[in-house]
Amino acid sequence: MISLFIDTSLSSVSISVIKDNEILSLIKKDIPNMHSIYTTSYLKKALDDANINPLEVDNIYIVNGPGSFTGLRIGVTIAKTYGHLIDKNLTPVSTLKAIAISSDYRGIIMSVIKANKSNYYVGVYDKNYQNVIEEKFTNESNLMDLINKYHPYIVTTEDININSIQINKINLDILKIINYYQDKEKVNYYALVPNYLKQPQAVEDKKD
Repeated sequence: MISLFIDTSLSSVSISVIKDNEILSLIKKDIPNMHSIYTTSYLKKALDDANINPLEVDNIYIVNGPGSFTGLRIGVTIAKTYGHLIDKNLTPVSTLKAIAISSDYRGIIMSVIKANKSNYYVGVYDKNYQNVIEEKFTNESNLMDLINKYHPYIVTTEDININSIQINKINLDILKIINYYQDKEKVNYYALVPNYLKQPQAVEDKKD
């Protein structure tokens, strides 16, 4: 089985081709605000590096949020277009859960992503990566309440400082993510949408 993994949810882009639990190619680039320029060329390079014909892909895993509004929109659009071209449904992957899965910690774990100002996207999971709470957009005060309540092991892929609390920066483990999601329900490529958890700031500003 040949799988394609696409993540454009944050400042970096990660694209990987996997065959039978082996990574054939991996491109990871930090390109803040330039996803629209480089993502399609990175996708082509990942397929070329793996020596895989685009029509050979069996599964498409797309990280659909939460995260950067623009990044998510671009990644999801590319995945939907690819799914349409090869007539394959897509497996949506939560950004927050992907980060938790990538950790080796076995216990209550919290994933944190910086949203804007003093707001965060947060997920809390048990040792089997099941949701302890629903993933949410929240402010720093509420985040601290969650930390004090669950005393979690906190992970992120970014540089985040919250009241001098220990936050463990990790890299995405694509094989672990795919192994977790491989039996999850797929979504028709027409139906897949980004999971923003909140409306884009421009929309929020119009309400004021």
